Amino acid sequence: MSVPAEPGGTPEEPHGSTDPVEATDRDWRVRVQQAAREAAWASSRPRRSEEGFNYRWEHVQAVVRLARHLAELTGADAEVVEAAAWLHDVAKDTSNDHGRAGAREARRILAETDFARDKVEAVAEAIAKHVGLVVPAPVEPLEAAVVWDADKLTKVGATAILHYTGHRVMKGQGTTSDLLTWLPEPVLEDIVGCLHTAPAQAAGRRRLQVFRAFCEQAIDEFDGEDLLP
Repeated sequence: MSVPAEPGGTPEEPHGSTDPVEATDRDWRVRVQQAAREAAWASSRPRRSEEGFNYRWEHVQAVVRLARHLAELTGADAEVVEAAAWLHDVAKDTSNDHGRAGAREARRILAETDFARDKVEAVAEAIAKHVGLVVPAPVEPLEAAVVWDADKLTKVGATAILHYTGHRVMKGQGTTSDLLTWLPEPVLEDIVGCLHTAPAQAAGRRRLQVFRAFCEQAIDEFDGEDLLP
């Protein structure tokens, strides 16, 4: 089975490699990818060099992949969704309100690119509204709902387990017991219950089943319960 390509890349290959790119012109895809990568790796310093597993960068790329698919499936503005997905956590470690701070940073970044001026506020709104795990009322408009769903789906399912594990190991909390204790299964049902779009809701239910099955099996193996008839 081939490994799926990462989102990102140059203007000529917008869905290609995520290798660092030089923002030598005003192409917005180049600039938002660069900003997202810089913010992700800044969040890991001084603990790590720019190599190996980085939870924030893995998370952002996963959100972009899901957001692109959801935009296509729902009819949301693909450019608004993609720009917001890349930049949704650009201020994650620089502000107590990273949604609003990220929205301000997105306005600044996009103003220096060829991104459509009449879409900038939609990007900022989606970023501002993505914060949290659950919401008391629906997130609107559609582009903001898509970014919300993409962000939350990354926290549920098989790839979420990989990300959680890598994140804990990055923080030096990587014993098997630590990982099994920390896996945040109880809140996941609430997360899935706050997804907005039909494709995300369906995927969320399937991912929740996968997550629960893995947790149950892992705990049984750790305790040796799987040896019992």
